[in-house]
Amino acid sequence: MTTRLLGMVGGIALCPSIASAALILETASGFEINGSEIHSSSIVIGSEHGTPLQNLSIEVQLVGLQHDWIGDLVVTLTHVESGATASLFGGVGGGSFGSPAEFDGAYSFSDAWYDPSDPTVRSLWQAADDAGFGGVIPSLPFYATGNGSSDYVSMDAAFAGDLSSGTWRLDVEDTFAAGDDGTLFKWVLIIEGTPVPAPGAVALLGLAGLAGRRRRH
Repeated sequence: MTTRLLGMVGGIALCPSIASAALILETASGFEINGSEIHSSSIVIGSEHGTPLQNLSIEVQLVGLQHDWIGDLVVTLTHVESGATASLFGGVGGGSFGSPAEFDGAYSFSDAWYDPSDPTVRSLWQAADDAGFGGVIPSLPFYATGNGSSDYVSMDAAFAGDLSSGTWRLDVEDTFAAGDDGTLFKWVLIIEGTPVPAPGAVALLGLAGLAGRRRRH
């Protein structure tokens, strides 16, 4: 696991509207995807990352994901300490067997890609339909969907109230044991939020507000 970036992003295009936003970007190794079991990889956000973040916005990137018959896969992200879990996707295509389209590329999942007013926004389910039998889903950003459902699932809402610190676990379940194996080269977790104020800073803010009220009287 390697730390790639931690710091104030200010007016950078990732979040131009939140001047005090901070960004954590972590990468972890992937795994072989085979057999009817759950494969996991974890990223730990500890004290070496500085002040924990709150009001989180989450993005997960699956890099070098290869798998035939994507309808076999169920992918989730869990914050271990809080027990909160978000679905990235699962059972794409629905029905008994799911979509026979294939993964072969890099795919990102974030609430930022959900815009029901924009007809050009495509879900993973729609991309799988477009790809068809044995077709490869292009490397694109998608919004998260439920397990066995094409409905939008908010990853940010799933982790509302959580802090960035702790263990974040990616789980990939291959629900069909016979054939159609694959690999995940690595995955990337991007957490954006606002730093939790230090207790002393909170106290100073409270005193400043009290002094302001006294002056007005």
